[in-house]
Parts: sequence; C-alpha cells; structure tokens
Amino acid sequence: MADTLLMRLAPESEGIRDWMLLDAEGQAKTPVQTGAPAPAVAAGARRIVVLVPAQDVTLLLARVPGSRQRAARAVPFALEEQLAGDVEELHFALGRPLSDGRYPVAVVERRQMDAWASLLLDHAISAHQWLPETLALPRSEDWDLLVDGERVLVRSGDFSGFSWDLDNLSLMISLLAGDDQLPERACIHGSEPLELVGVETVLDSTQRQPLELLAAGWSQGPVIDLLQGAYSRRAEWGRWLRPWKTTAALLLAVLLLGLLSMGVNYYRLEQQQARLSADIEALYKKTFPNARRIVNPRAQMEQQLKRLQRQAGGGDASFLGMFAETAGVVRSAQGISIQGVSYRDGRLDLELQADNLQLLDGFKQALVSGGRVDAEIQSATTGKDQKVKSRIRIEVKTS
Repeated sequence: MADTLLMRLAPESEGIRDWMLLDAEGQAKTPVQTGAPAPAVAAGARRIVVLVPAQDVTLLLARVPGSRQRAARAVPFALEEQLAGDVEELHFALGRPLSDGRYPVAVVERRQMDAWASLLLDHAISAHQWLPETLALPRSEDWDLLVDGERVLVRSGDFSGFSWDLDNLSLMISLLAGDDQLPERACIHGSEPLELVGVETVLDSTQRQPLELLAAGWSQGPVIDLLQGAYSRRAEWGRWLRPWKTTAALLLAVLLLGLLSMGVNYYRLEQQQARLSADIEALYKKTFPNARRIVNPRAQMEQQLKRLQRQAGGGDASFLGMFAETAGVVRSAQGISIQGVSYRDGRLDLELQADNLQLLDGFKQALVSGGRVDAEIQSATTGKDQKVKSRIRIEVKTS
C-alpha cells in the first residue's frame, strides 16, 4: 500500500491536474500521472495531500497576542488593511508561530475553498492536507523559482511566496528592484531558463517534472495546512455525511420501532407466561386441595399423579402420555382456560372454558395432531357471556 497520494489541482477549479504516489520517505513510487487518480488508487492511499494553485492563495505574516486559538480569531482583523476583500468572505489558515512571535497565514476566498471541496467530493476523495503549491517548492537559495506553463512559482521564504505571469515577470522584477526587495541568489527549477536582472541565479540541473519537484519540497516541510476551522477534517466529514442524514434518521427510526415492537411482544409473552403459570397453579390447587407448599406446580403435579397411579396399582405410562400431550397444548393455547381435570379408567377429562367454538375446535385438533391421543368433545354450552363451557375426554390411542 502506498503511503501518500500527492496531487495538484488545476487553476480555475478545472479539475485535478496530475498526481503521483510517494513512499514513507517521500520518494516517488510511480511516475507523474495526468488527470485524476482512479478510485482504487485514492482508496489505497494511507494519506492524501492536495496542492492548490498558488495564484489563489495569499501568504502573509501577522503579529497577534495570545494563544493560537485567540490568534485564529484575531488574525482576520489584524490583516484586514492588507487585503482587498471582505474578511467575512475569506478563509484564514495559520502556520506554526515563528521565533519572533508572528504567525504565517494563508488566505483564500471561501468560495474558492468550497469549489475545491466540491471538486474533491465529486471524485470521492477525502484529503488529509490542502497546501499552497508555493510552499511545496524546495528551499535551496534566498528564492526558488519554478516555470510552470504560463506562470512562475516563487518561494521567497519558509512561509512566503507568490505566483506571477511569466510574460510580466521582468516588470515584477523591476518593481521589486526599485523597492530593494530582490534577493541576492535564486535557484531556477525547470527546463526553461530565466534571467533575473541584479540577481545571481543557479540552475537546477535535475530536470524534474513540476510535481516531482513539489513532492521533494513537500517532504522537507514546513507547511500551512488550509484544512482548518470550517474546513477541518471534522467539518469535511460533516459535509460528506450531510446528504445521508435523512437516510440515517429513517434507519434509526426503523430500528427504534423494531426495538419497541420487540419490547411490546416480550411484554405480552411475559404476561401470557404469567397467566399460564397461574392457571397451572390454580389447577394444581384444585386437583390437590391439601397441598400447602407450591414451588413448581407442573413438577409437583407429575409427582402427585405418579404417586396416585402407584397407589391405584396401575402403570402410569398412559396417563403421563396423555398429560404430556395435554400440557404442551395448554401452554400454547390462547382463549382457553382449564376449569377442572379428572382421570379415571385410562381417560383424562378436562373441564374448560373457551372464548368461542372455533377456539374449542382448534384446541381439540391440537390435542390429536400429535397422533398419540384421541380427543372427544363430550359437551359444549354457550353461556350469556358468549363463553363456551365444555368437557373434553382424552384417551391414548390403542392402535
């Protein structure tokens, strides 16, 4: 996996100009490629660094008191007189403070920052750094210059530099010479030589492509990262996730409704279990009125019935089979309540009450569905409350 994907944006927000992959030491792993990287390349990079056009960034120095957090709030007003635009429409990014207490500052119009963000979002790229390409030029002399098409990039210090039209470079040099602002020495990078009147020039003989040269300078540092404040990584993730907020809210609502439904169903099942336990206990008390301590009605009833069977001198296989079949159906039945039970001569009689005849018939069908017992409705009477009182006789099948 490549460590860093380095790319340059084209001027006027016309797309991604070129890119290359760098290893952990900042050395090239691929040749310079024009256009935008494939999605797989961006996804495979551990770190993505974007170089923005120098002509859209103004580099200044500001002296402001207090902590960095306070400085970030004070810098726009400290630089207001040096800027042509309204500070409310500008984005200010601070570098690390210099030894004299001043802060290096990169200034970009917010609409330009938004355009770059939209461009990267269209390519599904989330960058870790946005840097002015001027500050990616290597530092070798007082000035370092790179002829890049119709423009010249100039790095005049660790945190200073500018971009200028190649055709008007001589005019700019004359103006700076008049103000005594020209450097003593300058290094010219690129294949096209430049003449700087009054400046001793050194030609870079490595003949590297512009992005290769900028990669070398970027690995040296220092830099000013534009991803600060409203354009920080946290804010960028917010912009990425904003289109999904409605979907996420709907998914959360569905999840909450599902959990609520599960809770309601669990409560109903718990109540049903409690009613069944109460019915079993009531049936046990009615069948064995002398019982005093009831811990597990079902287990205690089985023990009592086995004891009665032994006392009667008969086997208990047929009774236990009928009781097991009946107990299972009773536990799952709804709208059926057992009023009484009796066992004699291999027949189990249930006195019960059902909400309607359909439930009673369904209860009978459930009893015989296992194929081990026969069930017969001995009587069925509908009362004034529309409840059906019935007696069902259960016998083990003989064949």
